[in-house]
Amino acid sequence: MLEFQPRERAYLSSIRALSQDQDDNVVFVGMTLAESVWYAHYVAQSYNGDVARGDEAEARYLALHDQHEQARRVVLAGESLMQSLETSVQ
Repeated sequence: MLEFQPRERAYLSSIRALSQDQDDNVVFVGMTLAESVWYAHYVAQSYNGDVARGDEAEARYLALHDQHEQARRVVLAGESLMQSLETSVQ
């Protein structure tokens, strides 16, 4: 389970980084719950300076990060398109 402080959750929500899976778990957009938990743990360890660079974990992090960012851009593009359509209908 992902746990965030209120300010963290607000920020991540505002940049469309969070979503809910089919079981109503909070996840990072484009990731499963297991991937999201692993990713959040890796990022926290990284900020604390507790991860080794150049290993399999870093490669997994980078792959998940790319997967997440691609999915997040799709969400943002969809929102932008909906806003454009709403504006043109008014």
